[in-house]
Amino acid sequence: MYRNVFYMMLFVLFPLSGYAQSDIDIDFDNNGVVDEQDLAALTAAFGTNQTQYDLYPDGVINFKDLIIFASAYNQEDTSEVVVPITEEAEEQEASARVKFFELSTNSRPNDLAIDPRGYIWFTEAGGNAIGRLEPRTDMILRFSLTTPGAQPHSIVLDSQGHVWFTEIAANRIGMLDPFSDDIQEFTVPTPGSRPISLKFDDQGMLWFIESAADRIARLDPVTETIEEFSIGEQDSIGEQDVALGSLQIDDSGQVWFVDREQSLLGTLDPDTEEITTFSLPSDSLAIGQMGLDSVGKVWFTDTDSTRLGMFDFVSRQTRYFRFPEEMESPYALNVDSNDRVWVGGQSSGWLVNFSLQDTTFTLYEISDDDVEVKNLRVDPRGVVWIVDSTGNQIGRIETSN
Repeated sequence: MYRNVFYMMLFVLFPLSGYAQSDIDIDFDNNGVVDEQDLAALTAAFGTNQTQYDLYPDGVINFKDLIIFASAYNQEDTSEVVVPITEEAEEQEASARVKFFELSTNSRPNDLAIDPRGYIWFTEAGGNAIGRLEPRTDMILRFSLTTPGAQPHSIVLDSQGHVWFTEIAANRIGMLDPFSDDIQEFTVPTPGSRPISLKFDDQGMLWFIESAADRIARLDPVTETIEEFSIGEQDSIGEQDVALGSLQIDDSGQVWFVDREQSLLGTLDPDTEEITTFSLPSDSLAIGQMGLDSVGKVWFTDTDSTRLGMFDFVSRQTRYFRFPEEMESPYALNVDSNDRVWVGGQSSGWLVNFSLQDTTFTLYEISDDDVEVKNLRVDPRGVVWIVDSTGNQIGRIETSN
């Protein structure tokens, strides 16, 4: 208890955000950034005479060394950004049972969601419809949209089983009642915003990205109103162009987003409307999709460098892991309930999952031909479902683990 209070006092006096320092060696674990782990190592050495931590130096580790640590940390950082080394992970292959469900020609499925009955709901961008697959009977039902050329894109289910989706070309959010087959549509206030990436928060509010308008929006299903939050005009990003992509909501209600143009991760606080951005150190980075694990780590695909990235919000550290060579153009990402990170490629016949615990990629061959995995989800039984946009099909992958 007393140690925790002590650390809290230190964080108030010397807040750590994790950057490379230049004049004095206070990066005790040599990981490229000065962070709370270095502070913890220093305080743990109090009362000893370990040379590494004797910054004063006077032969004993005490508060004098802590003051030197804080002074060195808070000096202006003129060093170059330290780019994390891309780590080579272990690789292994495993078998999987794969079944594809063929859709109509030119349906171009894009996203999918799984309801409590195990039914798979998906958007048909080319077919201008919402589809439902019943895996036990192989039956596929289609619900055609009333707005021509709406191009349904992203999809999610609410707690009552209603199906919500974006109409990227029609600039609307749609809602399908599966019990009555009725469809409601809500127009986004900003014209031509191209809405994507739907997520519900724990208050029942529906969040989405306005990919062509540099905004994040929130729809209240009760009042049927939409509130927009501008991202591109905020001081934290400045006047630079942004290209908003994947969206997630963490346990505290913070809305996470990807800026693909600037290769940034960001958060929007719904209560204060404050925007915080996090630069990801890399010599080359093109973020695909993003996901959150159970402890708040942010995972993302790097399509240009074929890497899996991990951003630790607590330590502000970024790590990269090189994908196996079989995984080309990694894009779609989903974190399952066991914190395994599943990734599908835009031009690959393979699916992979990654375990941070043993830093191992497990590969599953899912097709002799390349598939275009736009999105994937993992159901409660651990079965992985994918949409293959180019092949006009839904895939079910059952793995042994």
